[in-house]
Amino acid sequence: MPYEKVPNVESSSESLLHSISTPDCSEQRRCIRREPKYTRAWRLMRDEWPRPARIVLAINVALSVLLLCLYLHALWRIHSSPFYRAPRPPYSPLLEDGVIEYENERFHPDRIFQEDPSPSVDKAWESILGPSDGRVRLPLVTSQKLSYPSSEIYYAPGSYIYGGSMFHQLHCLDLIRRSFWRGHYFPNTSDAEYHDHRAHCLDFLRQAIMCNGDVQMTYWWNKTYTYVDEDTKEERYTEEYLRMDKKERAYGTALLWDVEHQCRSFERIQDWTRKHQLRDEEYWREAPNFRKAEA
Repeated sequence: MPYEKVPNVESSSESLLHSISTPDCSEQRRCIRREPKYTRAWRLMRDEWPRPARIVLAINVALSVLLLCLYLHALWRIHSSPFYRAPRPPYSPLLEDGVIEYENERFHPDRIFQEDPSPSVDKAWESILGPSDGRVRLPLVTSQKLSYPSSEIYYAPGSYIYGGSMFHQLHCLDLIRRSFWRGHYFPNTSDAEYHDHRAHCLDFLRQAIMCNGDVQMTYWWNKTYTYVDEDTKEERYTEEYLRMDKKERAYGTALLWDVEHQCRSFERIQDWTRKHQLRDEEYWREAPNFRKAEA
């Protein structure tokens, strides 16, 4: 009886596995299947990086994306701000020296500045008019940075006279105040000089107010309409107010201006002016010889 050769088990298994794992393709180009690079990279990272490291990496990526979004949002806010779109301010030594600081202050009535002439009233005005009425001496290097030359101080070659605009505005306001009592403050001033100076100050203040353009709101109210409850410390309407109709309430109000404004620090500007002030007793000497600063 003839016998057949028993096939080798191992070779049969290998052949079977080979037939399963390797497709029988007539076109080799179409049979090649390559794993994408990103899949191989991810598999390599998964095999070599422990799970905690992968979690930390994911958190870092998420935080980076979040920070980028916050940065772009802040950049958009800055570019959309009216301050960003504003033109560059003209040169000022106070800006260069970092003097300007902003603070929110509530306006309030100050009776000393509303009273009739007296030594105490004049002293109060003198305290805010600035050292030497705001006149300062600046060196040539600073004068050349300004777009306008000024007179050289005759007794201090290389120094030039300038004045802070804020103090000029206060000077003009004080002059208009004094004009209500011309006989007291200007007994020997000619009519022409008096009217010219007053007209100049009115126009200068008009332009200064329009330039600064304060956008805070004044309001109409009557402070007797409310009171603070002693127990709850809350503001409540008075009985008189509650009895009024809307028309009576409106007629009983007045314009009020004790609201917060964004202000430049007056004290810092005054301190800088005092440091650079041009002393009157030195300036008003005999026969001043003015020369123009070269631009």
